[in-house]
Amino acid sequence: MKDLITGLRIFLERLKEPFVGRDEEAKVIVLTLLSREHCTFIGEPGCVTGDTIISDAEGRLYYIDDLANNRTPGIYPINFPVYPLAKATELHIYDVPSLIEITSDLGYSIKATYNHPVLTDRGWVEVRNLRPGDRILTLAKLPSPKSLVNTPELKDYVEEGLNNVVSVNDVLAELLGFFMIYGSLGDDYVDFTLDRFSSFVLGLEINRLVREVLGSNVCRDIVLSEKDLVLVRCFSTYLSKLLTILVFNDVRRSRIPRCVLESPKNVSAGFLRALFEVRSELGFDCHGFIRLKNLDLSLIKGIQILLLRHGITSRIISSGEGYSLEISGYENLLKFYDEVGFISTEKMEKLKNIIKLYKELINDDVGRTSGKDYIFDLVRDVRVISNDVRVYDFYIPYTHMFFTNGILSHNTAKSALVRRAAELLNARFFKYLLTKFTEPAEIFGPLDIKALHDGKYIRITRGKLPEADIAFLDEIFKANSAILNALNTLLQERILYDGYNEIRVPLWSLFGASNEVPDDPEIEAFYDRFTLRHFVRPVSEDLWRDLLDKSWKLEIIYSLDSDSYVEGKVLDISQLRELYQMVLNVDLSSVKSKLVKLLAVLESRGIHITDRRKGKVLKVIAAHSLINGRNVATEDDLIAVKYVVARDLEELEKVNTILSEELKTPYRYLRELNEIKANVKEILNYVSSLRNVESRFVEMRFREIYRDLEITKERIISLVIESGNKDVEKLGNEVIGLIDSVIELIRGRIT
Repeated sequence: MKDLITGLRIFLERLKEPFVGRDEEAKVIVLTLLSREHCTFIGEPGCVTGDTIISDAEGRLYYIDDLANNRTPGIYPINFPVYPLAKATELHIYDVPSLIEITSDLGYSIKATYNHPVLTDRGWVEVRNLRPGDRILTLAKLPSPKSLVNTPELKDYVEEGLNNVVSVNDVLAELLGFFMIYGSLGDDYVDFTLDRFSSFVLGLEINRLVREVLGSNVCRDIVLSEKDLVLVRCFSTYLSKLLTILVFNDVRRSRIPRCVLESPKNVSAGFLRALFEVRSELGFDCHGFIRLKNLDLSLIKGIQILLLRHGITSRIISSGEGYSLEISGYENLLKFYDEVGFISTEKMEKLKNIIKLYKELINDDVGRTSGKDYIFDLVRDVRVISNDVRVYDFYIPYTHMFFTNGILSHNTAKSALVRRAAELLNARFFKYLLTKFTEPAEIFGPLDIKALHDGKYIRITRGKLPEADIAFLDEIFKANSAILNALNTLLQERILYDGYNEIRVPLWSLFGASNEVPDDPEIEAFYDRFTLRHFVRPVSEDLWRDLLDKSWKLEIIYSLDSDSYVEGKVLDISQLRELYQMVLNVDLSSVKSKLVKLLAVLESRGIHITDRRKGKVLKVIAAHSLINGRNVATEDDLIAVKYVVARDLEELEKVNTILSEELKTPYRYLRELNEIKANVKEILNYVSSLRNVESRFVEMRFREIYRDLEITKERIISLVIESGNKDVEKLGNEVIGLIDSVIELIRGRIT
C-alpha cells in the first residue's frame, strides 16, 4: 500500500510538471482516474484565425490556414517546430461564432477567440480581458531561414535553355515584388504596367531581373500614350506558369507569397526592395521616416512581419487615405539601408542623408542596434467581431507558446494533461474532436466489409475508442444523436451497443471538453454521466516567469534533437486498479453526516444535485483522501464536492462560498490571501512606476502605503496562525515576501 501511495504522489507531480499554473487540473484528472469515473472540462478553445502569420523554429513564416491545408474542424497530428523553440504535435481546428481583434499601437494585431492568451507585462492575459493601454509583448526580431526554397518542377513548361527547377533567390523575389503591384498574366507572357513617371528606371530593372531569371532577353517596351502608361511585356510560357504557381495558385494576391515567407532574409529583402521602391516616400519632420503607402492592409501586415527578420520595427498607421507602414528611428533606418535598401541611387542617397542628419540631431554613437529581441507595445484597440469563422490552435507540449503576427500567444489545448496522464500510465489513448457531422465509424471504427458480405456485423476497432483505456473527446456536446446515444451506455456500463453486438470496452475514464455547459434538455442526461466537472481558467498572471523558466528547462530535456528520449511510466493500469480498490476501502464514516448536511445546504441555496451524483460524490471524496495519503476521510476531503455538484461556473462560485462557510478548510484563508496578493502586486507596479518621480505628493502617498502594508502583514500573520494549514502558511509567506519587496522600494524614498 505504501509503495502504491508513493507512486500515486510521484504520478501527480510528474503529471503537472510541465504545466505551470495547472495544479488543480492535474488534481481533477487524478481524482477522475482514482474513482474510475468520467470528467468534463468546460472552457473555450484559445485559437487564432487562418490569416495569422506564424513562424517555425528556423524562422520560416506561414499563414496558419496554409499550414492547415483546407482541413475541416478536427484534431490533426502535425510535426511543426514553432518559434520560440518548441514543437507543435497537433493542430486543432474549430468553427466559432465570434472573435475579438486586438490591435497594438505599432499596428500588430490578431483575431482570436475570447479566451486566447497573449503575453503582457503582467503575465498571460486572455484577449477578452485586455483594454486599451495594456502592455503586450511583441517581437522585435525574428530568425532567418538558412536555405533557399525551390519551386515545383515545371516539366510541361520548360523552355529551351532553361532549368525546370528554379531557386527562389533575391532576384526572383524582387521580380515577385514588382509583379504584386504591376503584374498581370497571359498564357505565354507576363505584363508589367508601369506609370510613366517611373517607367524608365523600373523598365530597365524588370528587364534585368527577367534576364537573370530566364537567362535571355525576352522583354520589350510598348508605350501606350493614351493612358500615360508603359507596358513591359515578357514573352515566356515558363515565366507565366512560374508566377502563377508562386502567386495565384499559392496564395491570395493580398498576402505575401509563400515562397518569400519561407525564404532567408536576403530573399525577403529583394521582395521588400521592389515594394518600397515604387510605393514609399522618404522624409524628415521631427524624425526621419520611410512611409510605405497604397497597399492592401493584409499585405502591409505581412510586410511588417517580414521586416522583423532584419530587426526592423515598424508602425502601421491608419488615415483618411487608407493604411501606411512607417519605419522611423535611427537604428531601424540604418538596418533598412544596410539590409533592404532601394533600387534607385537617388532614394539610397536620400535615405543616407536622412540617417546622417538623424544621428547628428540625436547625438547617437551607440551603433547599429540595441539587440533587443522583444519590446512591450500598448494595446490601441479591442473590438468584437460577430461572424462565423474557422480558427486554429496548436498543441505544444512543455513550452505552450508560439509566435502569432508579432505577438506571443499561448497554447490552450485542454487535452494536454489527459494525454500526459495516459503516457505516464502507458495506457492506450484515443482522442478526437467531434462535430455534428462526425460519423460513428470515426469514433468506434469502420465496419468490416468482408465480414458484412458474410452476414456478420463487425467493426474494426483498432486504434479507436472501443480499445482505449483513456479517451479525450473535444467539443463532446456537439456530437450528433447517434454518437451521443452510443456514448451514453458506454460511459455508464462500459459496453458499446452496436447493431446486434454488445462490445465490452476496457475504457477506464473518458474526458470530454466543451466550450460551454449544454442547455439542451436532451443532452442533460448525457452531461450528468460525467461525475466530475472542471471549469478551466487561464494560467494565473503572476506565474508567467515560472512558465518561461520551466519551459526552458523542459526544452533542454525534450530537445528537438532528442527524439530518442522516452519518458518512463510511473504507474500502469493494473496498479490503477489496485488504487481503485483502495479508494473503495477508504473509511467514510466520519464525514457522512457532514456530507448529508452539506448537500441539504446546497439544495436550500438552489443548487440541485441529482440522486445519481449524490451517490457518486462519496467515491470522489474517498479518492481525494487517498491522494492525501489517508485511508480515513476527514472534513478536508469534502472540498472535492465542488467538482461534482456544480453544473456551471455560476454555481461553482456559489458552491465555493458555501464550502468556505460550512467546512473548517483552508479555502477561505487562501481566497483572502490571494486577494491580498493581487492588491499588493498592483501596489508594486504603482510604486515602481513612481519611484524616480520627485514630488511631495508621491512621498506622502508612499508613506501611506508603507503604513497600510505594515498593517496588512499583521493580518496575514494572524490568518496563517488561525488556519494552522501548511498551504496557507506557504502562500502567506509568499505574500509577506512580496510586501517586503514593496516596503524596501518605498524605504529608499522616505528614509
